[in-house]
Amino acid sequence: MQLISEQSINKSYYVKDLDYLDDQTKQRLHSLGIHVGSQMTIMRFLPFHGPVIVEIDHQKIGLRYAVFKLLMGGIDQ
Repeated sequence: MQLISEQSINKSYYVKDLDYLDDQTKQRLHSLGIHVGSQMTIMRFLPFHGPVIVEIDHQKIGLRYAVFKLLMGGIDQ
């Protein structure tokens, strides 16, 4: 049996929304080159809604799970 998070590994998604993030987080993501329409590949989900490791423009970064969900278009804070 495979976990849902394991099924998403190595799949590519596009950043859908930055509107619900606070200004400091938006600024930090922008400085990393992450904006609406950026393609990101999920590399790893850490347990218990821990960080999500994604690859964007050949750099791997860890995002808080809540920030990741907001980038994907989900509004759960």
